[in-house]
Amino acid sequence: MSSNVRRYIVPILAVLGVSVRLWFVLAANPHEHTFHSGGSDAPAYVTLATNLLAHRGYSYAGQPSAFRPPGYPVLVAAAMWVSPEHYISLIRAIQFVLGLLAVWICSRVALKLFGNQAARASLLIGLLLPTMIFSTAQILTECVATLLTALFLWFLVEQDAVAGAGSAAALGIIGGIESLFRFNASAVPVLAVFLVVMNPQKKRAVLRASFILLIPILILMPWLVRNKIVFGRFLLSTQVGANLVQGVISPDGRTQSGDSEKIGPTMGYRVSQLERESLRPLLPSELELNEQARRVVPGLWKDLGWRAVPLLAQKVLTFWLSLDQVLSTRAFSLNERVVRFSGVGCYWVALGLAIVGWFSLRRTRPVIAYWFLAYATILTILHLPLVMNTRLRIPLVEPLLVILAGIGWVRLFDRSALKKSIALAGGTESSESEILTGAAAVEPS
Repeated sequence: MSSNVRRYIVPILAVLGVSVRLWFVLAANPHEHTFHSGGSDAPAYVTLATNLLAHRGYSYAGQPSAFRPPGYPVLVAAAMWVSPEHYISLIRAIQFVLGLLAVWICSRVALKLFGNQAARASLLIGLLLPTMIFSTAQILTECVATLLTALFLWFLVEQDAVAGAGSAAALGIIGGIESLFRFNASAVPVLAVFLVVMNPQKKRAVLRASFILLIPILILMPWLVRNKIVFGRFLLSTQVGANLVQGVISPDGRTQSGDSEKIGPTMGYRVSQLERESLRPLLPSELELNEQARRVVPGLWKDLGWRAVPLLAQKVLTFWLSLDQVLSTRAFSLNERVVRFSGVGCYWVALGLAIVGWFSLRRTRPVIAYWFLAYATILTILHLPLVMNTRLRIPLVEPLLVILAGIGWVRLFDRSALKKSIALAGGTESSESEILTGAAAVEPS
């Protein structure tokens, strides 16, 4: 792409991306919790926030809850306190800003890894990628968690470059905070320690690893102590049992016709009953319900037998290819399904660019590249027993995908920028030739 064309196309596309995001926020009904979404989780967050403001504790109908992480309900409660009549619009405005900030951070990470053109490409891809836009207008956790993941990747790259205690502490702080918004994010700090292990020659490795692991525990400690008080046990979540059951019966988490009739009798309760104020008093404590659900899980997998193999393959494909947005949308209108199909198509293009970008990054920053691969692989494996869908992937994977897709764009369409990126990484003339032709890997100097 010539410099003259780039001079105009980049700002035009950037303005378009911001405008689409702004429209997505303004077009949403200010009295509805979601936009272009079924939004099954949004009422639960609102109920928890309402009960917090009413001094009924973190509970459903006065019954203590640890089914959902507390971070987002606290945010919703704060918005309700500031603007009781317009809290939905306030949250969307906040998430609009957070979404733009997440994309900008992804572009800065791409800049550190591969230069200016990769940063510009990542910025545009992040602004226009439907899965990054979707969460902006929802009263759901994805937007906040996506920003936290982007920040985590920022400090991870900084940790690889400098190996300082400051970036290690930042990784611990961000990992702890994100765990309060998404329970599955609690694995991310553990994965960050792999980066320290991959660079054992750098100083104070034990100290840095300790910061990354122990700071999240300190941040989570008030939540864990609270659960010890109300449930008699230190625990992070009471959602595991229900998630494990749904991971077999409704593996993509998008309950289709007949799934509810199976899940309820299997667990002995439904999640909708647990989170409905009028029905919650009829059920025992969440701790008992969680254990009740966990007990039936081994039998479910045993009954599957060899069918577990295609089920697991389906879950991985759903997670990485957003098949839930293609195959599990029968309840939506034709127009809504077309919108979702189009969004998935755009995501597939970005995923393809990200794969190309990873191979280029492997030749210039192999440690970071292999950590990214380990991160994606281990997250996938950890989710295999659980529900796997697009919404679970977005906050943990999309920032990484945006960064790599920007690098992939440079690799495929901007050879002059690619040569500059190779030089930035310490490559030689021969290494430039190898990367441009996709030949043998090159170690940075």
